[in-house]
Amino acid sequence: MSASFPEAGASTRSRPWLLDDAGGRWTTKTVWMDDPRRPPPVEIPINARRLNHHITTTTITLGGELAGAMGWVDLWTGILIYDLLHDDKDQDRPTLRHMPLPLPMHAITGNHGMGDKLALGCPRSLRGIASVTRRGKACLKLAGVHVTGERLPYNDAETQLPAFAVDDWTVTTWSNDKMKGYFEDWQEDFTIRGSEVRISNAMRSDLLRSGLLYRKPSRGDGDEATVEELALHKLWVSHPTPSLDGEEDVIYLLAKPKCFHPKAWVLALDTRSSTLLGVVEFGTETAPSAGVTYRPSTISKYMSLVTSPGNCHHVIAAHASFPPRNK
Repeated sequence: MSASFPEAGASTRSRPWLLDDAGGRWTTKTVWMDDPRRPPPVEIPINARRLNHHITTTTITLGGELAGAMGWVDLWTGILIYDLLHDDKDQDRPTLRHMPLPLPMHAITGNHGMGDKLALGCPRSLRGIASVTRRGKACLKLAGVHVTGERLPYNDAETQLPAFAVDDWTVTTWSNDKMKGYFEDWQEDFTIRGSEVRISNAMRSDLLRSGLLYRKPSRGDGDEATVEELALHKLWVSHPTPSLDGEEDVIYLLAKPKCFHPKAWVLALDTRSSTLLGVVEFGTETAPSAGVTYRPSTISKYMSLVTSPGNCHHVIAAHASFPPRNK
């Protein structure tokens, strides 16, 4: 069974569309919020009022006590959860429940406490979530990335789009194995800075061979053949994605030499040890700002080992998988 959900705002009821995979028919019904959303632990300033609304970013399926439930995720605010398999328990009033996510405090405290509206655009490139099994228990993992830097007062000579200077970036991860619907259920696991990531000599060689650390200067007043070599923390990173292996503390990042560069790579980071595990070329946009991105998947577990090199590379790029770490 599949489901599609309309956007939810202040209303206490919504109408999901359910697709019966066997019959191929769509049906709809009214579902109700079981309780009002829990108030956030801090006051939401005027320029961060986006956090008072739910705008679905992605969907997940849940495990454990919530097995059979589906979650419509607003990566800024929380998850609307609907039990698809057991919604017949209360035919008169099927219900939704809301599970909050950790708040983006940089957007709340920015602008001298007034909130930073510009920091609350689409969260798809800044946060990622995964439903996993950890130590035999269902768990949610959340990752967020925050890039610090500034926009430069000119367009980039190579892309003809706005130029940015990156000072550093930070990745934070959280986990939730309680899933009771409280802010306090979330545990902040690790925070790492790009400038502090450990890179082995072998991995540094892989980085240099990949081409990720090289870019043309943003200004067009120099030699066109000149290229700059970047440090890891000077890269533009986005789309943090937690590993679907719940026993790992690994996340994947989309990385580019500059913000609007058409070519992208995927980095694998061990957040527990703050170590770079791998780098692989992902793809090239066919049009500016086309939104090169990826979605986590475990499809590689079900594929034959007899795979052509071309197809294997595609799975690595889409799944962002790397060889297992040495134990």
